[in-house]
Amino acid sequence: MTTARLPFTVSAPASSGNLGPGFDVLAMALELRNLVKVAKGSGTVHVKGHGVGSLPTDATNLVARAYEIAAGTSITDAGIDLHCDNRIPPARGLGSSTAAAACGLVAGWEHTGTEWDEDTLFDALAELDGHPDNAAACAHGGIVLCRDEPDAGEGGIDVVALGAADWLTPIAVVPDRELSTAESRAALPTTYDRADVVRAISAASLLVGGLIGGHVELVEDALHGDVIHEPHRAALVPELAEVREATAHTDALGATLSGAGPTVLVWCTPDAVTQAHGSLSIDFPHAELLTLACAREGARVER
Repeated sequence: MTTARLPFTVSAPASSGNLGPGFDVLAMALELRNLVKVAKGSGTVHVKGHGVGSLPTDATNLVARAYEIAAGTSITDAGIDLHCDNRIPPARGLGSSTAAAACGLVAGWEHTGTEWDEDTLFDALAELDGHPDNAAACAHGGIVLCRDEPDAGEGGIDVVALGAADWLTPIAVVPDRELSTAESRAALPTTYDRADVVRAISAASLLVGGLIGGHVELVEDALHGDVIHEPHRAALVPELAEVREATAHTDALGATLSGAGPTVLVWCTPDAVTQAHGSLSIDFPHAELLTLACAREGARVER
């Protein structure tokens, strides 16, 4: 690989983890992308969109730190600026930090002419960001399944890419508040009843089968089967029950927490979007409603 000519732009998609019953196992890349333009400069991070005025604009910025890990040198020593267009809402369960780290890593590799692929990116992302499910979706695109695998390397996670669900047009209901992953995870129990575990395995298996085969009715059934995390997070994210109530009489397939929340993902086929969006816009006037798609590609250089 040759060194990328300046300027060049990198993008990375948002991601939604868990997908209801697939707790810590399933995730999906969403066609909502953070962009980072790498250009000649003096080592400054320019922030546009989410994070203006709050994110650091020097080498401590996550994108700059990820660049340094990949390139082996700081943005100051490399003589570049990073122009970040942050389109993914932060701390909402949409993988914003994962996308930021992915942009920085890819920018560093491209700028120094270092070869990389989806697996390389996943390994570095999972170690840097600490969210393997989001990292897998952000690196590979589409819908992914993460499994513990002792032979998969130091992290012990093997990624199975399931492809993109082109028939799916999810609506992200993004509340005007943040929720930390640590707080949301603290609400979960440390042990589970055997019957609940069996029910969760059944629902997750049904979801994977429906997604792979394009069986919408199986996906619809599976989205109501989680007992592992969503019921325990209900008090922290009342929006989930409210969204389900608002879309109960529409043709939406169901609604799930996006990652740890508080964003709620409403699963729709294309012909159900208008109806569901209309209902949500009435009941959630202060939330941001993002009509998205399942992203086929993960992080990439924009050619």
